[in-house]
Amino acid sequence: MNMSETNRAHLYRFLSSTFAYPNEGFISLLRKNLEQVTASESPSGFKFSQVIVLFEKEPLQKLQAEYTRLFITGYPRTPCPPYESVYREKQLLGKSNQEVQTIYREWGMSVDARLADHLATEFEFLAFLCSAAALAEISDKAKKAERSFTGDHLQKWAPQFATDLKVHAEIDGYRVLGEFIGEFMEEISNPRKN
Repeated sequence: MNMSETNRAHLYRFLSSTFAYPNEGFISLLRKNLEQVTASESPSGFKFSQVIVLFEKEPLQKLQAEYTRLFITGYPRTPCPPYESVYREKQLLGKSNQEVQTIYREWGMSVDARLADHLATEFEFLAFLCSAAALAEISDKAKKAERSFTGDHLQKWAPQFATDLKVHAEIDGYRVLGEFIGEFMEEISNPRKN
């Protein structure tokens, strides 16, 4: 995967927005963020618009119910809790949460502690780092931080999260999103392709 920092930033921002609660502005937010992703640089030739089309075909209430079931309060257990500490330490607000908060502070960012290790927040932070990498004076530091954060955090749990999402999603949009995240994690974990 050889993408420009700017396009990686847009890609991470798009992925972050896919984990927003689906309200009336959800599809518009996805479209806005998708406009920024350069199609020619899409990993694996993935068609991001496919995710939007699949989400659009569902009634808003069904999207909201599925989001809640998958990520917040599924019964008897939440099938895909989007928190690093749940996957790595089997608890909310665990060590991983504290680690990412420390990293965010090092970069001058303040994030609600309850959301620090949420997948959307981690994708948004990577978007920030990729944007920072485009600035000459901090480019090397930001690129190193992106690689470190991806390896030390995202790759430690997002592949399993993606598998869980593919298995448990009842709406095609989330299932396809899980497939892409799994493929994307595999691509960025292979340094020969980066």
